[in-house]
Amino acid sequence: MFEEAKALEITMKMRKMSQKEMAKSLGVSQSYVANKLRLLKLDQNMRKQILENNLTERHARALLRLDNEENRQIVLDRVCEEKLSVARTEALVDLYYVANAPEKIGNAEKLKHIDVFLDNLTKSLSVLSSRGLTTSKKISCENGKTFISICITTR
Repeated sequence: MFEEAKALEITMKMRKMSQKEMAKSLGVSQSYVANKLRLLKLDQNMRKQILENNLTERHARALLRLDNEENRQIVLDRVCEEKLSVARTEALVDLYYVANAPEKIGNAEKLKHIDVFLDNLTKSLSVLSSRGLTTSKKISCENGKTFISICITTR
């Protein structure tokens, strides 16, 4: 994935092409090219760690949603250590982002991130249910706090 991204970058520079022009010449969307190029924002050590741990491009793109290298490295280390799926990685990024959201982000923006996290949580529980586990969750709000209770039964 990183070699492909670098090849796209080099070709675009050599031919003085825009992302749109490159996409057209390859028969792909402009967002495909943009997403590939975004991978190059990860530093060399992270790229190496991603490849050594057989993580996917979706894992890498999830990390790019974090605002700085330090946060990305913290999350990447945990993803590798716990061998997290893409869905769990995205949920972790959501949780980490919301927990570290700067105060300048308005409540609507914070709630949007919480909604994304809850959606990923629901999808993760659905996957567990499809594999024969009984799952349930209860969400309640009190005094501006959201409480989530999850029950997973293995029988």
